[in-house]
Amino acid sequence: MEYGNLTNPSYSPPAASEDAAMKVFSSMVHSYLDLVQRNAFPPAFLEQLIKTFQFGAIDYKEVLMYEVGYLVALAIGVLFIIVMTLVGLFFACCRCCGNCGGKMYQKQTKNMNCKRRFEYLFLLIITLVILAGDICAFYSNSKINKDVKNSFTSFNNTANNLKTYVNSVPKDIDIIINSSSVPINLANSSITGIGPVLGGMIKRSIEQRANITLNTIQTTMDDLNSTAIALRAVNDSFNTLLATQQQLVQNLTTIRNQINQTLSSCSTCSPAPSVSDLTMDANFNNFPDFTNQLKTIDDFLNSGVGDSIQKARQTLNDIPQTVSNQTKTSVQQVQNQLMNIKQKIQDARNSFSVVDELDKVNSYLDMGTGNATLYEPDLVRYEYYRWIVGICLSCIILLIVVCNLFGLLLGPCGHKAHADPTERNCASNSAGDFLMAGAGFSFIFAWLLMLVTGVMFAVGGNFYTSLCKPWSNQQLYQLVDKNINISQKLNLGLSNLNLTTVYGDCAKDYSLWKTLNLSSMYDLDNYLNISQYTGEVNSTLENTNINISSITFLSAAQKDKVTNVATSGIDTFDFTDFNQQVSKNITKTSLTSFANQLDSLAAKSNSSKQTELRDEATALRNIQNSIDSLLVPQINNLSTSIAKVEEKGKALPGSLNATLASINQAQNFVNTQVAGIVKSETLQYLNTIVGYFESYITWTKTMLTQNLARCGPIASALDSAQVIACQYLVDTWNAFWFSLGWCTIFFIPSIILAVKLAKHYRRMKTSDVYENHNDHLEMTTTTSQQFLIPRVTMKS
Repeated sequence: MEYGNLTNPSYSPPAASEDAAMKVFSSMVHSYLDLVQRNAFPPAFLEQLIKTFQFGAIDYKEVLMYEVGYLVALAIGVLFIIVMTLVGLFFACCRCCGNCGGKMYQKQTKNMNCKRRFEYLFLLIITLVILAGDICAFYSNSKINKDVKNSFTSFNNTANNLKTYVNSVPKDIDIIINSSSVPINLANSSITGIGPVLGGMIKRSIEQRANITLNTIQTTMDDLNSTAIALRAVNDSFNTLLATQQQLVQNLTTIRNQINQTLSSCSTCSPAPSVSDLTMDANFNNFPDFTNQLKTIDDFLNSGVGDSIQKARQTLNDIPQTVSNQTKTSVQQVQNQLMNIKQKIQDARNSFSVVDELDKVNSYLDMGTGNATLYEPDLVRYEYYRWIVGICLSCIILLIVVCNLFGLLLGPCGHKAHADPTERNCASNSAGDFLMAGAGFSFIFAWLLMLVTGVMFAVGGNFYTSLCKPWSNQQLYQLVDKNINISQKLNLGLSNLNLTTVYGDCAKDYSLWKTLNLSSMYDLDNYLNISQYTGEVNSTLENTNINISSITFLSAAQKDKVTNVATSGIDTFDFTDFNQQVSKNITKTSLTSFANQLDSLAAKSNSSKQTELRDEATALRNIQNSIDSLLVPQINNLSTSIAKVEEKGKALPGSLNATLASINQAQNFVNTQVAGIVKSETLQYLNTIVGYFESYITWTKTMLTQNLARCGPIASALDSAQVIACQYLVDTWNAFWFSLGWCTIFFIPSIILAVKLAKHYRRMKTSDVYENHNDHLEMTTTTSQQFLIPRVTMKS
């Protein structure tokens, strides 16, 4: 049977996971956060809070102990802000007072070139590292803005997917319930056609035995008819043969007398042949009489056997109509009961209260999407402000990077190794100024960047370690299962509803029945008990009386006539005398030879007898020709007919007795077994109708327990929510502060190297000279020894 197909709803694509580049960067952030938060999840205070929802009952010492990693990191950040600010103030004051390297004087040493190159290389590397961090900051800042906007679309798609899924469940249940019309319609069709269906089944069962006997009677009838025809043919052939023999005897007698007279009056006809042999040797007068047998056969054939066979076949053919006529009341009752069954199945639909509970889910989803739509403009606007702030912070870092890069670019371009420090050109001096500007900006903005980083770190880091990480490894589901009764909160009335198991089953796209363990709430066998639907139908049809008209194969008189034929002696015909006569010659002498002798005598005799002898010879030849052309074929035909009659006659008694035995057995079968056949076929007919419902029940169980509401979309929705909350928001948020913190931390070596390297490029106010001839000024060549001064002096 073909049932309805369940709905196959189309879902929007789930929220896409982060790209490979962002995934690598997020892995770095996750590794750092995992290093910061080493405590296991979940903490005891969180379980207590979930159970009681009372913040006053929380032991804040436990919270501080759990957050010790973050506290240490924040303490380091605060220390960085304080120290960096103080160092910046002291550095500025000292430089302004001409101390701490503030004097515009650079001592010249022989390893200055090597020192400058190393400082340049390290500062370049540090600057590139800061630039890389700033690029990540720009990228993550713009990605936060993009992901916030995409989050609304993804959230709405996810909610719509859930609504599509939720709405498909009642539709699928309606399809399953409405598919009950298939077995009901088939059962109704079988009931409406109970005559051809059940009657046909009964007819076929009786026909299997009755037709054999009826065919046997028909065959016997045909055999007897053919036997009667054969006997009549033999009788007719014998009469024809007898007439031909009499005519031949008469002709021979006449010609014999003529020849005898001719020979007696012929004086020259000597020696004359004897005419005594011109007689018949074979005599077919003795032939058995089978008039009696023909009469008994005709009595049987004329006793209405054909009508009896026709009547028996008609009785069989009328069985479907008989069943139809006798079950009209039952058919009407069963049709009413089928309507009741349809109503019962429809009523069973109302028992699945879980389907009605799904409306609550729809209302929650509508509320969520409504709130998202309501607050989306405000959130997008605030996100725009946040994006502007992020751009400004990133630009601050970029300003420092640009100062360093300009210093690194202009320094080598304007620096001359042999020039006096007091006479360095504008490009070199500008390089030093840019480096000092970069250091100054670093001191000015480091506290602000670290403050922003610390606040974002505290928020984003805790979201990751307390929400996203346990969500991804399902510890969050286990925490909920341990401390919250989901079924009770949602008022679903389900026992042992486990969020971890539900997610795992939905990830495997199991059915809602298995996922929610609905078997603990609903006894499916009780709802789908076949007896409650088919019991009344069975009772009605089992109590229906079907009486099949008696079938009579042959009447007692007809069976007696069959016995009369079998005992008529038809198998004992004696054709011995006929066969003996057939083995003889037709005449005692050959008429042709005797005619030849007469021709010889005619040749010797006088003319008056010559003609007579030749005419008589011709007459003998004509008689011989008549024997050959008439009598001999008639004898042969009769011999063949006799052989057939003998063959049929010998087989008939046994065949007739077998037919009588078959008739008696068939009649006994019909008289004693028809009622059992009716009952057996009625039971099989019932099983067929019940089979329609059993097939539907089996299909329904399979659909409900295995195929109905496969909850893959629920797992997909949870995964999408995790992607939206954690990858779109938390991970990009964490990536941004990580980038800011990364850059800010590298301000320290950048400041140190920039201040040191600036000394090599800025224009000094005083210069250095060497007393040792081996230590010469930076601007003095090794080949110009005549300009060396023997002692060091300061010149302004």
